[in-house]
Amino acid sequence: MVRHQADVIVVGAGLSGLIAARTVLRAGLTPLILEADSRVGGRILTEEVLPGLPVELGAQWIGDTHQRMFDLAAELGVATYPQFDDGETSYDLAGSGVMRQNDFHQRYTDELAGLQTVLHRLDELAATVPAATPWTAPRAAEWDAITAGAWYDAQGLGPVARELLEICTVGILAVPTVEVSFLHLLFTLQTCGVTAELFAESEGGAQTTRFVGGTAEITNRLGAELSEYIVLDAPVQSIDHTPDSVAVSCRGGVTAQARRVIVAVSPTLAGRIMYDPPLPGHRDQLTQRTPNASAMKAFFVYDEPFWRADGLNGQLISGSGPARMSNDTCVPGDDHGVILLFLEGEQARTYGRLPLDDRRAALTAELVRHFGDRAARPEFYVDGEWSDRQWTRGCYNANLGPKVWTTYGYTLAAPIGAIHWASTDTATHWSAYMEGAVEAGERAALAVIDELASSPN
Repeated sequence: MVRHQADVIVVGAGLSGLIAARTVLRAGLTPLILEADSRVGGRILTEEVLPGLPVELGAQWIGDTHQRMFDLAAELGVATYPQFDDGETSYDLAGSGVMRQNDFHQRYTDELAGLQTVLHRLDELAATVPAATPWTAPRAAEWDAITAGAWYDAQGLGPVARELLEICTVGILAVPTVEVSFLHLLFTLQTCGVTAELFAESEGGAQTTRFVGGTAEITNRLGAELSEYIVLDAPVQSIDHTPDSVAVSCRGGVTAQARRVIVAVSPTLAGRIMYDPPLPGHRDQLTQRTPNASAMKAFFVYDEPFWRADGLNGQLISGSGPARMSNDTCVPGDDHGVILLFLEGEQARTYGRLPLDDRRAALTAELVRHFGDRAARPEFYVDGEWSDRQWTRGCYNANLGPKVWTTYGYTLAAPIGAIHWASTDTATHWSAYMEGAVEAGERAALAVIDELASSPN
C-alpha cells in the first residue's frame, strides 16, 4: 500500500490534467497527478517511426486562434511550423470520380454556392447559443430534439455539397451527423468561432500549425516540470468524498488524500469511477450519454513527397473511402514523404475491425486512385484506432445526442462538492481541441484555488 497526501489530486495526466496541476502548484498548493497509463499525454501520442521522423497518432495541430497553445509552446520552448498546404486537393464525391480542386470547383460551382449559404446560416444560429450554457439558447429545445444530420438533410443541398458537408462535420465530431443533436453541433461551432474556422474543406482553420519534434513535446515537458507530483500506472477506481476532502483509491494499492480532486478525463471515463457517496443521478445519466467518438489515423511513409511535383498538396476529400480526408504531414528537415489518412466515425468503426493487412490494402488502393501508382510503394506504414486504447476508449471529443444538452447538460462542468471536472469536453472555447484542454484545466484549477483560499485548512 502506497499512500500520498496533497492539497489537490488530479485524475489524468493528459493536457488538461497537467495544466490543472501546474496551475495549482504555481498557486503554492501541492498537486498529485494519478495517471492510469505508463506515460503522460492522454490523447496526445507521438511515435518516432523512423529515426528523426515523428508521427502523431493523437492530437497534431493547432489553429491560428489557439492563443493558449501558442503561448504554452513558447513558454516551454517548443517551436512551431506551418502545415504544408501548397497545391491542389483531390476530390471524389457523390460519384464525381477523382477530380483536382480547380476542376471540382468549376464543375460544382452552384452546389458549392448553396453550401456557403448553409454555412452562413449555421454561423447565424450558432451565435445565439451561449457556449457556457447551451441549454439556455432561445431555440434550445427545438434544436436539441433533432440531429445535425436531419437539419442538413432539410437544407436542399445537392448531393456533392451534402456529402462534402457531412465529411467536414464528421472530421470535427468523429461520429455520423445522425448521432449528434443539432444543438450540440451549434455549441461546437460557437466554442470555435465561425464555420470558416472549422469547416474549411481541410479543416484549415483548426489545422494550420504543428510542433517541432511532435505534439508530445508539449506534454512531455509539462510532465518533466511536474515529475515529482506524478504517479503513473495508477488507474483510479474510487473516489470517496465529503464537502471538504477526498480519498482516492487506485488499482495496485495506491491511495491518496486531498482537500479537492480535479477529474481530468473524458466524461465517459469519469463515469466509470466509483464515487462514495454516489454522484447525483443526473450527473451519472449524463456520463452514460456522452460516448467518446471514433477515429483512426493511418500514416504512409514514402522516400519523398512525390505528390508535390504533381501539383498536389497531399489532401484528399473522398466519399467513397475508406478514408474521408488526408494530409501531407511531412516533417521539415526530413526527406521522407508522409501522408496521413483519417478514418472517422463509421469508417473508423468499420475498418478498425479489419485485419491490419486488409485495412492497409484498402487504404493503399484509395491513395493510388488519388495520387498515382507511386502511392502503392510506401517504405513504412502505421495506424492506430483510439477506441482500442485502454485508458482513452475513443478519440478527441464526446458528442451529445438529442435531448442530452437540455436535460443533463448543466452537469457537464459543474463541481459536485469537492469534485471538479476538467477535460477538453468541458471547455467553452475550442471544446474537443488542445486549446480547449488548456482552458478547461485552468478553469478547474482556478476554481479549486479560490475555494481553498476561502476555506479553513
